[in-house]
Amino acid sequence: MRKDFYIFRHGETDYNKEKRWQGCGIDTDLNENGIRQAHELAEVLAPKNLQIVYSSCLKRAVETAAIVAKASGVAVKKIEDLREGCFGDAEGMRKVEVAEKYPEVFELWYDDETDYMDVAFPGGETKHEMQERMYNIFEKLLNTAEDVIGVASHGSSIRYFLLKFGFSLGRMPNTALFHLVYEDGDWFVACE
Repeated sequence: MRKDFYIFRHGETDYNKEKRWQGCGIDTDLNENGIRQAHELAEVLAPKNLQIVYSSCLKRAVETAAIVAKASGVAVKKIEDLREGCFGDAEGMRKVEVAEKYPEVFELWYDDETDYMDVAFPGGETKHEMQERMYNIFEKLLNTAEDVIGVASHGSSIRYFLLKFGFSLGRMPNTALFHLVYEDGDWFVACE
């Protein structure tokens, strides 16, 4: 059995533009640039023959998913656990403010040398919790009828999920796209 997952980050929001942490607790719409980005992504994905798009329930992901799905002529189904990570007390703050208020956690969060998976901001989710939440959803999606699946999610959730398969990435732009394949019991990130 083979399943192709085209996983993409939502388009830009004003919070992204202002470098504010949205997390799962702040539900913002795409801005004008984010809508344009979503249309560009839809053009890239149209030839992939998506059969469905699953989306986080947060507006920025749903709006991106809807644009992609419309261009491919498929439905969107929402799954709450595709949401962004919970950043607790850091949500809504600018990145520089987070660094000032929580310097120890911030340093560990961005430490590329060790990639601490059990670090979290006060009241927030760890990287490992995000990774396992996302992995559990993809395991369930293996049981769906569709073989070519779009998935609209968020930067941190995607980043730590893909790290499970040895795919390490830094900051990703809005509407970044990744091709994850499940084939005969193995997962791998396909390079295109």
